[in-house]
Amino acid sequence: MSYLDFNFRSKILDLNTCVSIILPDDIKPNEKLRVLYLLHGYIGNHTDWMRFSSIERYASQYRLAIIMPEVNNSYYTDMKYGLPYFSYITDELPQIISNIFPLSVEKEDQYICGLSMGGYGAFKIALTYPERFKKAASLSGVLDIDHVRSLSVDKKRDMQYIAVFGEESIKDTSHDLKYLVKKMKQSQSIFPELFIGCGTEDFLFEDNEKFKAFLDSENVSHTYDISEGAHDWKFWDTCIQKVLIWMNNK
Repeated sequence: MSYLDFNFRSKILDLNTCVSIILPDDIKPNEKLRVLYLLHGYIGNHTDWMRFSSIERYASQYRLAIIMPEVNNSYYTDMKYGLPYFSYITDELPQIISNIFPLSVEKEDQYICGLSMGGYGAFKIALTYPERFKKAASLSGVLDIDHVRSLSVDKKRDMQYIAVFGEESIKDTSHDLKYLVKKMKQSQSIFPELFIGCGTEDFLFEDNEKFKAFLDSENVSHTYDISEGAHDWKFWDTCIQKVLIWMNNK
């Protein structure tokens, strides 16, 4: 596999930013690679998956381009008081990288996965644009923003939530994953295949259990994988291997 950090200017964000990219070494003429967008968590950046997991080694078994962007602590959202990271991730970034690298733009070749904040981002993006993604995976995902927000006892983190989502509850807004699911059901959209992975010792385990129960109540098909583990890289490094196998099952 080949690894590179791709630095460029984002017009939407009006700043220079970076994505880490993994590509097969032997790209064939006219080949268009399947794409996995792999999203970092809160406090993280585009280097996390390379630094703390063995994603490059695992990816060598598959012909995938893995795109790892950075979005600061934005929750992959067009922030209430900040930068439009959702628009950057969904509109600008795919266009830039597909113009430069040999990537497929077909739905059947598009996947997205993230951990913690990135799990929320992966589901939010895929449920907002289901016509773009075949599969979406959340690892230890923040699947209930209001509940996680209520757990915060740090003034600095409270200010981060306000900067991203504003002062009010996100219930029944475009930031609410349950709202997005119900909206898709009403429009009779075809859901991307969904994967939820979480450790039984994770502080977000109960929220993941509740979201799984919600999907069951809405008759939304999904894969639910729980095992011993906490909110840490030991669990995520193991779970991403399961996700890659799941993504490559037709």
